[in-house]
Amino acid sequence: MCANKLIERVPRVKLADAVALQLERLIVEGEYEVGAKLPPERILAEDFGVGRSSMREALRMVEAGGLLRTDHGIGVFVVSNEKTTLLPSDMILTGDYSVSDLFEARLALEREGASIGARRISAEQVANLRRILQKAAVPGITDDAFIKLDGELHQAISAASGNQLLVDLSKSIEHLFVMYSHRVIRLPGRRETAHAGHMKIVEAVAAGDSAAAEIAVTDHLTEVQKDIQMHLESAS
Repeated sequence: MCANKLIERVPRVKLADAVALQLERLIVEGEYEVGAKLPPERILAEDFGVGRSSMREALRMVEAGGLLRTDHGIGVFVVSNEKTTLLPSDMILTGDYSVSDLFEARLALEREGASIGARRISAEQVANLRRILQKAAVPGITDDAFIKLDGELHQAISAASGNQLLVDLSKSIEHLFVMYSHRVIRLPGRRETAHAGHMKIVEAVAAGDSAAAEIAVTDHLTEVQKDIQMHLESAS
C-alpha cells in the first residue's frame, strides 16, 4: 500500500514522465518542502508503484527541471519549488491528453469562435475584451491573475459568437488550459508574447474582420507552440 496518500498510482503513458509530473506537483504544492530530503529511491518506487529504473529516470527529469539536487552518497534534496526549464514530461496533461491535443482542439474552437464572434460581437462585449486586456497589462500582477484573465479573454471571445454549444465546448477544456498555462507561464517572455497575441486577436474581432481574427488566433497559437518547442530543445 502507498505510504503517501497524496501519490496516485501511475496508469498509462510513459511511466517515468507520469511519475515526474506527480513528483513535480507534490514539490510545487509543498508536500515536499524546499530543503527536504526525499525518501530513498526504493521507497519512492514502491510509493509510486513503479520500478526503480522508472523512478530513477523520473528523478533525473525533475532534477533537470531545477527542483532537485542529488548529493551522491547522501541523498536527493528539494532545492526549489519553481521550475527553471520546460521538459518533455510537461507535454503530458493527463493520461489521455497531451499539450499537442489541447492546441489542436483550441485551434479548431478558438479560430472559429473568433471568426463568428467578429461578425456578431456587440459594443459592450468589445468594451469587456478591452477591459480584460487592460487588467492583464497592469505591471506586477501575479502569474495566477494573468492566467485567470487569459482564460476570461478566450471565453469572452467565444461568448461573442453567440453559439452556446461552442461556448460549452470551450469551457469543457478550460481545466486543461489552466493546467498547461501554469506549466509555461514562467518561461522567459511568455506573458509578453501572449499579451501581444491577445491584443491582435481583440483588435481583429473588435473591427469585425473575421478573416483577420482567424489569422490572429492561428498566429497566436502557433507562436506559443514555437516558444514551447524552443524551450524543450534548449533543455534537451
